[in-house]
Amino acid sequence: METGAIMTIERIEEICYGVENMDACEKFARDMGLDVVSIAPEKRVFCSAVNQLLTFHPLDFPDLPKGIEDGPSLRRLTWGVSSSDDLDRLGRALGPAATRRDNELNIVDPNGLALSFRVAQKLKTDAVFRPTNQYEDVDRLNERLTSYGAPRPMRFVHVALNITKENNDAALAFYTGPLRFKATDKILDTGTFLQSDGDIEHHNFFLCFRPDKAGINHFAAEVYDLDAVIEAGNSMIEAGWKESRKLGRHLIGSNSFRFVHAPFGGRVEFVADMDRMDKSWVTKVWDKNPGHHIWMLKSSGSDPSPQ
Repeated sequence: METGAIMTIERIEEICYGVENMDACEKFARDMGLDVVSIAPEKRVFCSAVNQLLTFHPLDFPDLPKGIEDGPSLRRLTWGVSSSDDLDRLGRALGPAATRRDNELNIVDPNGLALSFRVAQKLKTDAVFRPTNQYEDVDRLNERLTSYGAPRPMRFVHVALNITKENNDAALAFYTGPLRFKATDKILDTGTFLQSDGDIEHHNFFLCFRPDKAGINHFAAEVYDLDAVIEAGNSMIEAGWKESRKLGRHLIGSNSFRFVHAPFGGRVEFVADMDRMDKSWVTKVWDKNPGHHIWMLKSSGSDPSPQ
């Protein structure tokens, strides 16, 4: 690595899947509230509000890199960098294992996952803050709240990847070395939460070796707040999709969450209100997993019909 060089990986730029059922995946993306970029028989592209791409190809599409598991799954993860100079510096840091094609840099990580890097094509979106009331702190007076309706993801926040225990050390060395990710929380019996050098999100990438099997776990789509997380899950269920975990709030990361099974492999997590850590944050090392959540929804059974 060049002395003093800064290579800023800002965000996830594109998540590309190889899939069995293109129509089902298109429906899922539309039901998620993503914008349509392009629709073709062998390539369907959608985007978040800030212009991160979700792309589907058939499993046997010739330009797809090899997957790390059989069946529908993540086939390429693209990271957005700040500038073309960053791309050049990253290429030098990665060395001869990286190849350049047009304005993209390509490499395969120690898990066998194809990675690409290109200059981020960012758009702005507006955050939405609902006025709230608590005791004598009144921000909403003489007005009622209304439904958010269908989900509208602002951005793709992180990808969680299942890996083998055997590959864990090499994967960490790769991501925290030339790619300059920082470990925010390292759980010695589970995996490591990694933050890109150009962001303060608690994590942009999670390497989870607990299953000891390579594959996609999930990617996370950020919505406005807890209400929006709940309504996004409700909307997906009403559209026919299956929830994979009850509503809750994570302990690591602190975000509220709701998971839905995806036809392209793994799950999608709707999230809100995640921790932010600046570069002064000291990596927290946990000998054992401290637990999945602060709270998770409990129910005594079917709710009575509303009166």
